[in-house]
Amino acid sequence: MKYKLIVFDMDGVIFKHDSFWNLLHLEYDTWEEGEQLNELYLKVDVKELADRVINGLWKGKDAEPFFTLIRKAEYNKGVKDTIKRLKELGFYTCILTTGPIELAKRVQVELKIDFVYGNEMKIKNGVITGEYNWLFLDFDKKGEFLQKICNEHGFNLDDIIVVGDNEQDVYKFRVAGKSIAFNSKCEDLKKEADHVVEGNDLRGILKFIE
Repeated sequence: MKYKLIVFDMDGVIFKHDSFWNLLHLEYDTWEEGEQLNELYLKVDVKELADRVINGLWKGKDAEPFFTLIRKAEYNKGVKDTIKRLKELGFYTCILTTGPIELAKRVQVELKIDFVYGNEMKIKNGVITGEYNWLFLDFDKKGEFLQKICNEHGFNLDDIIVVGDNEQDVYKFRVAGKSIAFNSKCEDLKKEADHVVEGNDLRGILKFIE
């Protein structure tokens, strides 16, 4: 088998929602401020964005809405069947997301994902502290992080299939052995992809893998 590891984005690929953090903005009634901050900083200064949101808008808030969203997040169609089939074929699986590590770990437990990487917003005594651990503080670093995964687990970039749906995934697509755009509204991502799957049934990727 040429490919050994399949790396999934989480929001929009594993789960139905496009952005967990946007859902949390809605819960905390900070949507408008969050949209403004995303426009200003997402592509130019991720650290400033995280500081202004987590250490600004959300610091001191009750964390229960966060945990409720973790529990209630709904899988896309065919996710469980797809992961099961990939395991039968002998693939390792990984989630690499800018969403919360707690949600990625939920998938890891429920579907037996091998490796998960996500962002951590620190919570103490049920309250958001304002501190955080972010995987990468630059918009375009997802591709570089794939190399870190390879180094940690003994893979080559050519061994990896990447499945993603948004603009940040472009940087992963450019370095991985194979790329699949899934249920994506991003035309730039589709142009970079080796294959494109329309619709939100993850089983659609299997014809490009088996």
